[in-house]
Amino acid sequence: MPEEASAIDVYYDMDIAQICQHFNKSRNTVDKAIAKLVKDNPDKDWKYKNPATRRITIKAEGVERLSTYFRKEKHELSTVEMELRFENEKLKAIIEEKEKAQAQIEQLYQEKLKLEIEKSKQTFLLETQTKDEKISELESENQKLKEVEELYNKNKEEIENYKKKEEEYNSKSFFYRLTHKF
Repeated sequence: MPEEASAIDVYYDMDIAQICQHFNKSRNTVDKAIAKLVKDNPDKDWKYKNPATRRITIKAEGVERLSTYFRKEKHELSTVEMELRFENEKLKAIIEEKEKAQAQIEQLYQEKLKLEIEKSKQTFLLETQTKDEKISELESENQKLKEVEELYNKNKEEIENYKKKEEEYNSKSFFYRLTHKF
């Protein structure tokens, strides 16, 4: 009975290449997994038996743990992969939003530029119109001044003519009065 109570240790004596092929993993991954297995279980007898042949003797329990480790690693990878895909989708959405915002900013800039150009045109037209009106007013005033000057000159001539006539009349009248007295 005591023999039945003690568990029988089953060992797998495998070459590293066989282990790599069995788990479909790279040599580096398998070496790291076995090193982790031995490190995590220092009291167990899971280690290299013969460094010259590079064959490993692992208890069946160790092989199960390796298998669990690789499944866990695969699950962790798929979780990380899903997280990366999720982050990638978020980044794509952010980039899309950025591009939309950039397009809107560009459109707003173009509209603002058009408005500024239109405003400048209107200002220019108003200034030109105001200048034209001022020029027109000045020309009108200048014309009025010319007319007033012509009237002034005409009146001046008339006044001069009147003064001449008055002098003539006065001189004739003086002569007439002189002659009449005699």
